[in-house]
Amino acid sequence: MNVIGKIFVFAVFVMSLVFMSFAVAIYSSHTNWEREVNRKPEEVKGAERPGLKYQLEQAESDRKKLKQEIDVLVRKVAESEAARDQVVAKLQTALTEKDGELVELRKNKEDREKIQQEAIAKLDAAEAELKKAIDEVAALREEVRQQQVKVDREVGRAADIAQKLHETQSFLEIATERKEQLEKQVANARLLLKQQGLAIDSLPKDRVPALDGDVLAVADNAIEVSLGGDEGLQAGHTLEVYRDGQYVGRAVVKTVKPDRAVALILREYSRGIVQRGDKVTTRLKG
Repeated sequence: MNVIGKIFVFAVFVMSLVFMSFAVAIYSSHTNWEREVNRKPEEVKGAERPGLKYQLEQAESDRKKLKQEIDVLVRKVAESEAARDQVVAKLQTALTEKDGELVELRKNKEDREKIQQEAIAKLDAAEAELKKAIDEVAALREEVRQQQVKVDREVGRAADIAQKLHETQSFLEIATERKEQLEKQVANARLLLKQQGLAIDSLPKDRVPALDGDVLAVADNAIEVSLGGDEGLQAGHTLEVYRDGQYVGRAVVKTVKPDRAVALILREYSRGIVQRGDKVTTRLKG
């Protein structure tokens, strides 16, 4: 029930009270109804009340006042309801706007969460790729290190081979030169012996001079010694190799120069590895 209904109920209640008072007055007055009806307020004495006519007029006046008050209240209620409707409309408009803002905020939140999830997924993928790249780099570094070790080893071997090749070429040049010298010496010796009426086969071949020298260089199973043809050393002579008085091995002279010679090491007599600086000596065969 709204305010207007309550006002009408109150008015009905008041009117009911008025008519009830009429009924009581009529019931209580059994005589002189005209006087009772027309009694003026100034004629009232003691406990008497004005006549019903004046009471009716007073009640009518009260009713009009109440009606005016009711109209005022109705107008105020209408204005209040209008104001309330305006406030409700404003609130609904504001609520609609806030709902729109809320929807937009939720959408923005969802978009940001989606972007954040995508960023996290990309970050996880990037971290996985980075870890994989780090592992690959570590593996490549290890492989490069191993390859570098192999390269260093091969370079060292190449250097050793180059050195041995150089020494071998030196020995070969020495041997070639000495061969040419020996061929010339043999030709001269044959010519000289022929002029003296002697044969080269009649010369003693088993005599080896006692000589001492040093190992100048070593290449594979060949050595270069400080003894040569000027000391009487010849191809085929045997050299014994010593180091600090200890026997190391034996070598056979293959090519001879005036001041040096090249000999091959005999493996079956080897008691160690021949090194540069070792001592060599000759001995008589047989």
